[in-house]
Amino acid sequence: MEFQQEEAAKDRDLVEAVNREAGELIRLLRCSQAPDQVLATATEHIQAAMKSLAPYLRQGEGWSTISIASDTPGLGWLEDDLTRCMPYSPVSGTCNPVAPPIRMWRDGDEVRGEVVFSPTYAGPPNSVHGGIIAAVFDELLSMANVISGNAGFTGTLSIRYQRHTPLDRPIELWAVNERTSGRKLFCRGEMRVDGQVTASAEGLFIRPATQMDS
Repeated sequence: MEFQQEEAAKDRDLVEAVNREAGELIRLLRCSQAPDQVLATATEHIQAAMKSLAPYLRQGEGWSTISIASDTPGLGWLEDDLTRCMPYSPVSGTCNPVAPPIRMWRDGDEVRGEVVFSPTYAGPPNSVHGGIIAAVFDELLSMANVISGNAGFTGTLSIRYQRHTPLDRPIELWAVNERTSGRKLFCRGEMRVDGQVTASAEGLFIRPATQMDS
């Protein structure tokens, strides 16, 4: 059993490393001004990588569920790594190359985190795209529900963009579940730069009826 766990950990480390490299590739493609010949060579390398991976593509019924609940048995969230339970998330998953490098951890009844957004996630000049900010809040508030002992689907998510959220600077993340009423979960969160709020969110999440029955 111990050997299997060690091998699983090695496999995950390798998958995460490959996805980090793929994420860096996305950044370079987004930001480079390479000449045509360099782009043509890069295309050949990318096509070769795609060809080597294609035989192992997993598709079909059930695969989509792995995006929110890992296929690795017993892999849950950790106090210092809340994103571990969602490795394939497009928002925070370490096994998804499109996800920004978000860290989230538990701090008592609150969720805290940090992220630096590269130009891959740019919207307005030198600023993070508003849709990316909303997606991060959706996940951040969801984790505030999870650590409170609840989980639910997003009902409404209201974002207030108070000032621009800059690229290439550390962004502080914060969220808390404020109250629960029946199946309704109410929470809020903030993004901050040097202690100054750049965006805030309020969310209403709905617990599945099956959770109420259990």
